[in-house]
Amino acid sequence: MSRCAAAVLVVALVVTAGAGCASADEPSSARAAEAEVAEDKATGAAETATRADPGTRPESPSRRDRPRRPASPSLPPGHGTQPSGAIGQVPDEVIQRQLRNAAERIARRMLESPSSEPTPVDISPGSNRALGYQLLLDFGFGAEQWQFLDQLWIRESGWNHLAENRSSGAYGIPQSLPASKMAVVGADWRTNPETQIRWGLAYIAARYGSPERAWAHSQRAGWY
Repeated sequence: MSRCAAAVLVVALVVTAGAGCASADEPSSARAAEAEVAEDKATGAAETATRADPGTRPESPSRRDRPRRPASPSLPPGHGTQPSGAIGQVPDEVIQRQLRNAAERIARRMLESPSSEPTPVDISPGSNRALGYQLLLDFGFGAEQWQFLDQLWIRESGWNHLAENRSSGAYGIPQSLPASKMAVVGADWRTNPETQIRWGLAYIAARYGSPERAWAHSQRAGWY
């Protein structure tokens, strides 16, 4: 098969995927946590004032009479103490759009410059990391983004495509949560590292724009 024909085939395989332009909001649990911290600070200030001057004890409803706080969305077990995986919500059509655009970029590169970028010497040939590096470039990210993607997925899964967080259910190289989100890329998401990596790259592109930003968010929040 000629390179031109291969390029056309790459685009044809992805053109049936749906397109979308929806964006995902970050989980609201962070705002709920901030409100809880503010309330705790206010309560602590009142208690401090009472200890300083018992005669000025502010009136407050009993614990039983206080209105209950609305329940906040539950977070994965262990959230805040260890990386929790890719827990953000990105619509399937947005993932498909990212994959379709990536396929078109790959096809253009195959026509213009068929040679591939050499893999860095510190990456074992044939490993999931080597596959990840090549797919990163294929997707359209620059080589300078590799260090951030590598750090992110080393911490999340060690690049193990069978890695599973038993407490939260996050799975695979990108630690998708729920794991079934990766099915939008392929039915073999449980065992195929390429399917997992493609989903992870599309997820990062749709939600953060680059591995660097995804890594920065993970450093800050413990999830991405």
